[in-house]
Amino acid sequence: MDEVQQPLKLNVGGMIFETLPDTLAKVPSSKLSRILVGSEPTIQQTGAREYFIDRDGSLFGYILDFLRTSELLLPSDFCDYDSLQKEFEFYELDPVSCILESLQKKNKSEVLEIRYIQKGSGAFFRIFGSSVETVYALSSQITMHVERTSSKPWVSVEKKNPTAAQKLSFHDLVFQCGSNPYGKGQQVNIYVQVFPEGKKILLCFNALGILLDYLTKVGFCLQNTRSVYHQEGTVECYTFKRNMN
Repeated sequence: MDEVQQPLKLNVGGMIFETLPDTLAKVPSSKLSRILVGSEPTIQQTGAREYFIDRDGSLFGYILDFLRTSELLLPSDFCDYDSLQKEFEFYELDPVSCILESLQKKNKSEVLEIRYIQKGSGAFFRIFGSSVETVYALSSQITMHVERTSSKPWVSVEKKNPTAAQKLSFHDLVFQCGSNPYGKGQQVNIYVQVFPEGKKILLCFNALGILLDYLTKVGFCLQNTRSVYHQEGTVECYTFKRNMN
């Protein structure tokens, strides 16, 4: 093999790669192409046909594969698009920018988790979401209706104005439902309503089922469930994901 076509060794952030000069020359305007003619000051030559690049080596493998195949091949669970975009920009591989932006839009997803804990005949719900817009929308679609009842037939039912689920932050909200004793011979019933469902639900499991069903109807897919045990009881967790394209 001609010496000019001998493999080059690249040390990228401590990770070693070997490739042919023709591979680096695939995009003539890039920094990787310019090292072949010794005109790239940001890449240090450390020996005969050896170079050091002070960048992220774990992402450089995707860049090298692109130069070899002309395709951007990423794992199905890849999510670090912003960092990869910065690496392509550093190497001045402009043709990839549109491809990466399209992939990011296609694969970007939002995550939402419901945490549910039952206490007696009542239950508490907490919802965490990666999308501020989704959490805001849910807070207006989940309504609690509070009624105070008495075992004495001559005491009328006291109803309070409906209240929306409480937003604790931009990314989580809480609400509850079920029955709780309130003084002698009285109890408080907290019904929950998930719009557009018209029914007010008192039973905790029914409320959970309606909420899970609503999320699937608006495009979320259940990814996993798990149980977390602590002194207050068992927290049931349901994690959903939805594509944002």
